[in-house]
Amino acid sequence: MLFTECLSEPLTGKQKQLVTILEVVRIEEHVPSPYAQTLGRPECDRRFLARAFVAKAVYDLPTTELLIEMLRLQPNLHRLCGWERLGQVPSAATFSRAFGEFAKCRLGD
Repeated sequence: MLFTECLSEPLTGKQKQLVTILEVVRIEEHVPSPYAQTLGRPECDRRFLARAFVAKAVYDLPTTELLIEMLRLQPNLHRLCGWERLGQVPSAATFSRAFGEFAKCRLGD
């Protein structure tokens, strides 16, 4: 089964661009595994947040709140980032912490 067959709608041009960039950049390889954490409340999967970080740049979104809104309104977009269900998209606070970590370790470079 092709990946696009798992999506609820055909990919838009911007979503195709995001898929291409994610395939080239392979951002998931540059963030810690979600299974490395041993203590405390489980963190949201940083790989998914990193994919959303790339999506924010591809869509040239000025705020994280706008990214979250798009993730909630576009099923394909939240699936491309890794979340199967809408309810799995994290809160703004979670995005803020993760994006702060990404900036600190210069992930965008």
